[in-house]
Amino acid sequence: MRSIALFCLLLASMQTSFAQSEFRWNEHGVGFSVPDDFHIEANNAEEFSAGNEVLFLSIVPIQDENITEDNLAEALVAMAEEMEYDRLEKVAETTLQDFVGYYTIGTKDGANALLMTLLDTQSSTNLLIVIVYADQGQRAAIQIANSFFAYD
Repeated sequence: MRSIALFCLLLASMQTSFAQSEFRWNEHGVGFSVPDDFHIEANNAEEFSAGNEVLFLSIVPIQDENITEDNLAEALVAMAEEMEYDRLEKVAETTLQDFVGYYTIGTKDGANALLMTLLDTQSSTNLLIVIVYADQGQRAAIQIANSFFAYD
């Protein structure tokens, strides 16, 4: 009986640790989900950033008309190198609702990061997303990356 109670307690704590809140970045018509305990640091037309003890999310619009769907993967690698990320994994393609994009995993000064570029196929919204995470935060970083959606 005691082990059942312990199991239920662990299950409840796991569910709350993965509780998500939906955010909408109205300046750019993009939404995404983050853990409930995220604290917003910046939310303006130039940047959205928020985090907790395990994850830090930063989103900035890409203002470069030369970046297209055809060269988006190369642009991601160039931006990651410009930000001095190293040990980049293979770049992979992603599609999320109206977005097409690419992502990679890299490290910088020993910190892990998921880097992603997204282009909205229905508007001019183009984003660079960086999710820095502690070793135990990779799953949550992937959940955030997969949660992006465009809205009008």
